[in-house]
Amino acid sequence: MGPAHGHLVLLVAAVALLSAGFLPHVVAKKGGAVPPAVADICSRTPFPDTCKSTAGRHASKYPVIDVVAVLNMQVDAFSKRTAHARERVTKVSRGAQPQQTQALSFCDTMYMNTQDTIGAAERAITFRDKATAKIMLQLAVQDFESCDRPFKQSGINNPLEKIDVELNQMAQNCMTLASMI
Repeated sequence: MGPAHGHLVLLVAAVALLSAGFLPHVVAKKGGAVPPAVADICSRTPFPDTCKSTAGRHASKYPVIDVVAVLNMQVDAFSKRTAHARERVTKVSRGAQPQQTQALSFCDTMYMNTQDTIGAAERAITFRDKATAKIMLQLAVQDFESCDRPFKQSGINNPLEKIDVELNQMAQNCMTLASMI
């Protein structure tokens, strides 16, 4: 038996394990494996790729993968991404023009509000209070969507636009998942 035969045996074994459900079927964007249960739940959200790429990385922290676990993963990722948005505001503000700095300051306030409402949503999820969780998540969306307003009113570019799109997708996924609990 040569090296080629050994590779064939490994390939056959991997296919057998995959088909038996012992290996994850989906791979997250950022390199981590997404368990099939997470991929299945994420497939029912408006932005399944965003869900899988954020939730899948944290699945190992949960002994049981259900809608509440995936919702918690998404809300945690949403919170971390909002904190990242605030860090981005600080960096972008350093060399910005006064008009852009003022708009960025407004965004920072909105992101801070978003963090507060995400915290309230997390508490509601703990108590499986679906209505409150959805309301808090909707408020979070309104907060960070407000960030774009001063840029549009002033006719200047919003350097946070890409982050806001991702936050919106994450929030929409969270609201959908909250509806499922």
